Amino acid sequence: MVRMSGKASVTVLCALIAAALGYWVGQSGQSAGVALKHAGFKALSVAMKQSADRDAERLVLVENPELIDRISEGGAFGGEFSRDAAQNMFGRHHHDAIEDVARKTSVHEFGTGSWLVRMPIVNAVFFETSEGLVVVDTGMAPAGPGLLKAIRSVSQQPIHTIIYTHGHVDHAYGTWALMEDSPDAQVIAHDALPARFERYIRLRGSLARYMSQPVDQLPKSREDLVWPTQTFSDRLELVVGGETFVLQHHRGETDDQLYVWVPGRKVLASADYYQGFLPNAGNGKRVQRYVEDWVVALREMAALQPAVVLPAHGDAITDTAIIQENFHVLADALDHIVQHTLAGLNAALPREQIFQSVELPRRLAEHPSLNVQYVTPADISKMLIKQYAGWWDDVPSNWSPAPLREQGQKIAELAGGLERLTAEAVALSRSNVRLACHLVDWAWEADPHNPSVQAAVIAVYKARILHPDSNTQEILEYVRRMGEARRLQLENN
Repeated sequence: MVRMSGKASVTVLCALIAAALGYWVGQSGQSAGVALKHAGFKALSVAMKQSADRDAERLVLVENPELIDRISEGGAFGGEFSRDAAQNMFGRHHHDAIEDVARKTSVHEFGTGSWLVRMPIVNAVFFETSEGLVVVDTGMAPAGPGLLKAIRSVSQQPIHTIIYTHGHVDHAYGTWALMEDSPDAQVIAHDALPARFERYIRLRGSLARYMSQPVDQLPKSREDLVWPTQTFSDRLELVVGGETFVLQHHRGETDDQLYVWVPGRKVLASADYYQGFLPNAGNGKRVQRYVEDWVVALREMAALQPAVVLPAHGDAITDTAIIQENFHVLADALDHIVQHTLAGLNAALPREQIFQSVELPRRLAEHPSLNVQYVTPADISKMLIKQYAGWWDDVPSNWSPAPLREQGQKIAELAGGLERLTAEAVALSRSNVRLACHLVDWAWEADPHNPSVQAAVIAVYKARILHPDSNTQEILEYVRRMGEARRLQLENN
């Protein structure tokens, strides 16, 4: 374990404070005294804590490199993994992320003039026409320069149109670099996308936390985003260079999602409807996802009989039989989860019983395109329950609960003290790590400043991350809490 002296930890924290203060004052354009008076010290304190926690998270990963391997199993999201890109998805000016993405970007042609750009985490697609290029998605913010370089390695045509399949950061934030090259390009999206962009500006602090991103990189104003120049509501048939591009909307991972069908080439840019693994349809840290609409989109895309599928994540598919099989298998799996969940709700079963009992049929559970990577079938069931039945979890006391701190303190008292509670959590982690995580959660809520609690959080959550049934979304939350515990250890050293 890397250890830091008390003096060194103070030095690090002072540097973080200075950096945060310099950034904050620079952004406000006011003196520190005036800024503190008008904006309040609380916002600065939060920013400093977030920065310190992120540094502590990195330290946790340095001290426990095996955790990086677990994260990277899902973190590549169908492409090559880039830690710099994953940690700076909104960072237009993050040099290391830009350089790493560019190094790991490649371009592949599927039929004349139809290209798939493979980048860390995500893909982009572009088509050459006699009137210019049609680009589908632009990657994360630091991916923009690498995407442009990849495009220019095979074509010098101007970019005529950019299409957003949806407004997620890994699909619509690299546009800034393309617009510097082709400032007259039109940008097309579904008409729900602008509201998504507005929400990202309003909730930048929340997004930074739940996406584990630096808050200073999140968009602060409209000028930090490249907005669509044209939107549509359901279906748009776009003609560029004499070729038709069909933009079809169906809610799925987002409410603004669409796929792009090029009938003259029988090529489908399938966006995030198909990802090559059980899709991120039950993310507990995101807004509602639409599983039933997702099924409709998959069956509709299969009915088009595409010869080539260029997905937003993972490899292209050029075997028509595999395209049909994988699309229908995913649709069947999602529909199975839907039917199970709705049946449970209609039977008035406890919610926990509904999502914990969902199980895919063997032919689906073992299919290679449905491996559990980011979320589980249970997570998808939880998203459906939230959509149809609200936020309550069926536990009566959780309607108006006592503060978690009070709950944790009472549990610790009943256990005979924090030391006994944390010792039991660490011991239990060897046989029942899920239950051990509950115990360490109670201890953390009771007193996060207790050294035995901090050590137990790191030990038990490490065991949970290394357990084979942990998925990426929950792993990231364990790492975040481990970072908080490690920061407190450094402060107390």
